[in-house]
Amino acid sequence: MYYPKQLPYLLDQEFKKNIEYREYKSEKLSDYIMCIWSMKSKKISKKTIYNYILPDACIDIVIDLTNKTIQFAGFSNETIPFVLENKIEYLGVRLKPGSFYFLFNIESNKIMDHPLDILRIEKETDLKKIFQTKERKQQIKAIERYILTKIKKDKDKKYIQMIDELYKNPNKQTVEELAKKLGYDKRHMFRIFKKQYGFSPKVLLNIIRLHLCLTLLLEEKKSIQEIMHRCDFYDQSHFIKEIKKYTGYSPLELIERNW
Repeated sequence: MYYPKQLPYLLDQEFKKNIEYREYKSEKLSDYIMCIWSMKSKKISKKTIYNYILPDACIDIVIDLTNKTIQFAGFSNETIPFVLENKIEYLGVRLKPGSFYFLFNIESNKIMDHPLDILRIEKETDLKKIFQTKERKQQIKAIERYILTKIKKDKDKKYIQMIDELYKNPNKQTVEELAKKLGYDKRHMFRIFKKQYGFSPKVLLNIIRLHLCLTLLLEEKKSIQEIMHRCDFYDQSHFIKEIKKYTGYSPLELIERNW
């Protein structure tokens, strides 16, 4: 199953020293979300902490419990440094790729790199009740209730489910093969992917391959040669360059930090 990796809470010692990050599963929403997450300061730090967010094709609902704002946010094909200063407390929902359009009927490419205040779309929402309690369980229940109201039972989930299929063998997928499988011409498929995921088919496949590489490297502890073969990198320099472009580290540096 596609489950993208975000590196700071895994590898960055400064981040781990200053920020508490947790992920919560939701059985009720497992078809639509990766997780519900929380991030808060352990102390007021004089240092600026960076949360480097890798592109993952996910759009998040980001709830700033300190400043009482709620936004949709997603980042496109570059790694974005998100600044964490002073005292912070966030609660969020990482939607699966394809879920944002499914739930909210807003084209995903309109959100990528352009955070949108939820209250601009929905003047009245139960999600605002989150600000009335400090209990995490109650906050999570409020999130679950809100998303459950958005689920349309008769709507086709194929674009959400497709990501898991692509993740199994991203190296064996091409834009041409995807178009043929879906029964679209390439131009129409481009429009569909932009709407559903916020990316072109080629960029989406690259992002999925990146996260498969990170999973194989950091969790399954596969060798670089195994990962290159599985993810269809024939040139080691290209593999190293691709990983470093997004993470800031070479594969060997990631291994040293993780192992």
